[in-house]
Amino acid sequence: MRSSLCPLLTALLAIAACSSPSTSTSAPQGQGNGAPPAQDQTTILGGTKVDAPPANGFQVVLPIVKGIAPQASEEWCTWTDHIADRDLDVQEVDAFQSKTGHHVVLFYTERPQPAGTTRLCTDDDMASFRFVSGGGEGAAAKLPGNLVARVPKGAQIVANHHYLNPGIAAVDAQSAVNVRFADPGAPVTRSSAATWLDTKMRAKPGHSTYDVHCTMKQSISLWMLQPHMHAWGEHILIERTRGGEVDRIFDIDWDPAFVFHPPEIRRDPSSPYELRAGDEVHVQCRWNNTTDHDLPFGLEMCVAFGQTVDGAGLGNLLCDGGHWGTF
Repeated sequence: MRSSLCPLLTALLAIAACSSPSTSTSAPQGQGNGAPPAQDQTTILGGTKVDAPPANGFQVVLPIVKGIAPQASEEWCTWTDHIADRDLDVQEVDAFQSKTGHHVVLFYTERPQPAGTTRLCTDDDMASFRFVSGGGEGAAAKLPGNLVARVPKGAQIVANHHYLNPGIAAVDAQSAVNVRFADPGAPVTRSSAATWLDTKMRAKPGHSTYDVHCTMKQSISLWMLQPHMHAWGEHILIERTRGGEVDRIFDIDWDPAFVFHPPEIRRDPSSPYELRAGDEVHVQCRWNNTTDHDLPFGLEMCVAFGQTVDGAGLGNLLCDGGHWGTF
């Protein structure tokens, strides 16, 4: 289902072609096979510089996506040759994208495909994926303290790379990521994700408002929380209600720059923001849709996205229109 995506994901609108991915890694099947030889920066499409692969991790250079149509939003999925030969604890993912890049998000899957398989992401593909880490173009998604995203033994690393073409001509695009593991032997705590959204939302032409309501089914501890909308956003509200008391977490006018660099609240993982079972989470979005048609989920969004201190191993939790699941 579409809601199995992380909250940055958008609708699939156009078709493009691509080549096979090339990868550079310190350990082709996992971590711990020694440091790679010294390497300089590499360059992807458009002259974007990509840092050398980390000594304790690996690099993925994703295929060039060709002919992204004007005004198109395309999400591509690439199955890499990285299959974990042990549980991998990922601490940092650095994203690099050419012009029109929106995000690169790493997932793992236990439904493998031949290495290099690349296609427009389908709902069935995404339903098999489990979130690791990632972010917008130029973003370094480093977990604080000793937090890690865990990839289980035998899982295959998959990249979701997303492009938005606001121009009037077709463009090509490309992405790469560097993935760094936690230091061997270091004590770690798992971090997972939590998302509140409604994939049935539609922003109607003109000014409109949409509300997402979710009742917490279990308690979680958040070290990070951020809102997400797209270009037509005007205002977003995120609040928690407990026992009739309202905690207004975000109540802000939206800036188009927030699409790539959203405001966020961060807590030290040792003192997280607590959501308890029974708490009500409310997300309200207001848009000014200047087009002449509805904007469905993907072209616009109304999302709260958090990262958790997941000592209990709950995994990635998703509330889609009031219904809970995992992703």
